[in-house]
Amino acid sequence: MDESRRILEESADRSLAKFAEPALLRQMEAGEDAHEVWASVAEMGFEQIFAGASDDPWRDACVILKACGRHVLPAPLPETLMAGALIRRAGLEPVEGPIALGSPRYTELALADAGDVTGRASHLAWGQVCRHAVLPMLEQILVLPLEGRTHSERNIGREPRDAHVFVSATPRAGGPLPGDDVMAAGALMRAAQMAGAIEAVLAMTLQYARERQQFGKPIGSFQAIQHQLAILAGHAAAATRAVDAAFERVAESEGDGAVLQFEAAIAKIRTGEAASAAASIAHQTHGAIGFTDEHRLHYFTRRLWSWRSEFGTAAWWSERLGREIASKGADAFWPSVTAAG
Repeated sequence: MDESRRILEESADRSLAKFAEPALLRQMEAGEDAHEVWASVAEMGFEQIFAGASDDPWRDACVILKACGRHVLPAPLPETLMAGALIRRAGLEPVEGPIALGSPRYTELALADAGDVTGRASHLAWGQVCRHAVLPMLEQILVLPLEGRTHSERNIGREPRDAHVFVSATPRAGGPLPGDDVMAAGALMRAAQMAGAIEAVLAMTLQYARERQQFGKPIGSFQAIQHQLAILAGHAAAATRAVDAAFERVAESEGDGAVLQFEAAIAKIRTGEAASAAASIAHQTHGAIGFTDEHRLHYFTRRLWSWRSEFGTAAWWSERLGREIASKGADAFWPSVTAAG
């Protein structure tokens, strides 16, 4: 990581740390309006990375998305960032305000002769906070206003995942972009958030192992605990490296769709595996206290459990990646492995 990106990371961590407090997260999970949180986040300007605020948007976005995961940000900054990336790739004008990102798996839209759109999109993260949604339809994306008719639901992490019905809605903009690219962008986004959250889980688990006393000494001094902490650290490092490498290659390709889909698959698979292991080891180390309302751990692990299934599970991406590699034949296998570094 170069110096400018390190400064950006430090700035993001300082700015977002206040949102990871259990009291605030409890309020958001109980259904409190998140518009005020978004207003505070918007003052930082991070959502403008793909709207001209950065000369290297993919690499900078990676830094911000991991920071969002490290502080389980209760606001749609990750979705707004990645929606902005897709808007840019489709050659559309930037959109102001928070933007929801729809998954092709949960979006059903039909275009009328007059150009209006009717249909439904569900699993929209923080949909009631967002002004617009970027949604896939056939081989294009549409930027649709979110006006009324939104039904609120929640994921395992108790984050809003809203459903919205569109009735003769007029798109603000539309451009060519396949739904596979939208799926990949969402997967890469969630992978980066998971990598950041796993880093935070590792840090709090190490701290607890140093502080918790058993038989007169810290539990972290026991070999069995040390072994599990080493496994957790390995998963955290692997997840972070997979995400960093994915964003690096997407940046080098200038957002090429094929590269985006390939790298998103690898990142989502590796971070999904790491999320499962990290949550398990962290809760085993913490014991019952990790599940209490006052403790921070479960706010991270519940989101990890949710994020690993959104925009495709590790199993789904593994099958897709396997089919793609197999379709190229045996002679292409080793070159594709070495090219991926």
